[in-house]
Amino acid sequence: MERGAGNRHPVERVPLVIGVTGHRDLVESEHEEIKARVRAFFEHMHESFPDLPLMMMTPLAEGADRIAAEVAHELDVPIVVLLPMPEHLYQSDFEGDSLREYRVMRELGERIELPLLPELREEDVAAPGADRDLQYAQLGAYLAAHSHVLLAIWDGKASNAPGGTGHVIKFHQHDVIDLIADGQHRSPIDFTEDESDLVYHVVCSRLESGPPDPGLEPGRAYWFTRDELKPRTLYMPERYRVVFQRMAEFSADLVQPADPERYYPLLPDPELAECGQGARDIDRLYHQADALAHRYQGYYYRVTWATSLLALTAGVCFVAFADWPGVQAMLPPYILCVLLVLGLAGLDRRYSWQRKYLDYRVLAEGLRVQFYWAVAGVAMENPSRFSHDSFLKRQDLELGWIRNVMRFAGFRSDSKDRSSSDDLVQLCLQHWLQDQQSYYERKAIERERRQRLTGTFNTACFLLLIAAAVILALRSELVDTTPGDMLIALMGLLPFAIAARQNQAFRMAESEMLAHFQHYVRIFRNARNLMARAPSLVVRQDILRAVGEAALEENGQWILRQRERPSVPTQSIQG
Repeated sequence: MERGAGNRHPVERVPLVIGVTGHRDLVESEHEEIKARVRAFFEHMHESFPDLPLMMMTPLAEGADRIAAEVAHELDVPIVVLLPMPEHLYQSDFEGDSLREYRVMRELGERIELPLLPELREEDVAAPGADRDLQYAQLGAYLAAHSHVLLAIWDGKASNAPGGTGHVIKFHQHDVIDLIADGQHRSPIDFTEDESDLVYHVVCSRLESGPPDPGLEPGRAYWFTRDELKPRTLYMPERYRVVFQRMAEFSADLVQPADPERYYPLLPDPELAECGQGARDIDRLYHQADALAHRYQGYYYRVTWATSLLALTAGVCFVAFADWPGVQAMLPPYILCVLLVLGLAGLDRRYSWQRKYLDYRVLAEGLRVQFYWAVAGVAMENPSRFSHDSFLKRQDLELGWIRNVMRFAGFRSDSKDRSSSDDLVQLCLQHWLQDQQSYYERKAIERERRQRLTGTFNTACFLLLIAAAVILALRSELVDTTPGDMLIALMGLLPFAIAARQNQAFRMAESEMLAHFQHYVRIFRNARNLMARAPSLVVRQDILRAVGEAALEENGQWILRQRERPSVPTQSIQG
């Protein structure tokens, strides 16, 4: 693909998004204690993850939402006001002083209006009723799905009120929004861990129903997860802390200057300028993730080459020391090479070059899919699912940080109508399916060529090894002579050379990368063939959704395979 001008504005940081849900009818005498708990929560998250700026998302309903927004504003935490429907309809929920307070507080941050569900019109949701409930259910699904932590000011009692606190928490932890996705939810028998179910629970009473659930005390706060054994803890479980630390590393890396030559446009600038703000957000973050992936790939590949050469040199020194007794000076270089290999491996582990290369590469590919889906107006089959839900869900908790970044990247595009046009879908066909197929075809050819070189090198070494053995067998008088010693040394050295080359090929995943690229070629070729025969825009969007899901699945499986590769060429050191 051609390189772009690199003139896009960078994303300074990826924030930790805190969604707020809570009751409207709080007991006034508990307000100050709730505020104190919310303030302590924000301060704790800032101190624990200083490289992750905080961002709060709230519908600004009466009671809990506004208390949390007031605290966030006092602490200079950016606020996104999330509305379940167009504002002129939403405001009918409030009157008098409450309406005036809402109109003041809505100016605290960016406002996002969720579109009406496809089957609804404005007159359907203008008054309380089942249709309006659907919009609140959609609000709960969106808020929970795009929050990294859900701040719940809650009495702890289960409730199925659409968009209510209990309903939102239920979706956040169990992916259940019955009104808008009947029958599509997580099985109750599920032993996997998930980064998306974390709730900070501030316990409260309600005017309507009185004290909180038995066993809970107003003013107390807990970390609340779907863990069956210990659902509530005083400290954040370590598995979530790891996810946030990975996010913080990426957020800190974003401030590094990016090489403009590393920008490869997802769409040409004129077409990109016509896209919505949400798609442009994803585009900017994609380019930074892609540039960082290239940077850490360079570090990792240089370490791989250096350690392979050092391991081979160590093998030469060892063979010389063992087979030429007079060459005692080879022992110190051997020890030095081994120490350098271990030192480089230590640096790789210390600075996580391999892990960051793999993670950022997969993140960039996930953002690529997310971008083209946003441009083409691709919607998930389940209306309570979003693009980040298609990436390696619940298969590796540590990779949850990638889903968290995608949650933030798509929060604007996911809030828009999934409308598109044939022209935009055609752009995706050209700049995604066609360009990616060409790219992977080139990469597959490069990997095939590299595999052939590896095979040729190994074959030549084996032939030399056999030739040296045959010569010594036929010319036994060469034993204990200088030429004989050289042949014996060569026979000892060639296995080191083969092992070093094989180890390097293994660490750079040459065979798996070839299969990876060939699989992608088939995905995009088949998708283009289907697109050529697609009878309508809806069918073409379905094809783009399917190819994106296939690409995300392949990327997820690829990184699971690569993360286990060792960073030390042990085979070539040990011979």
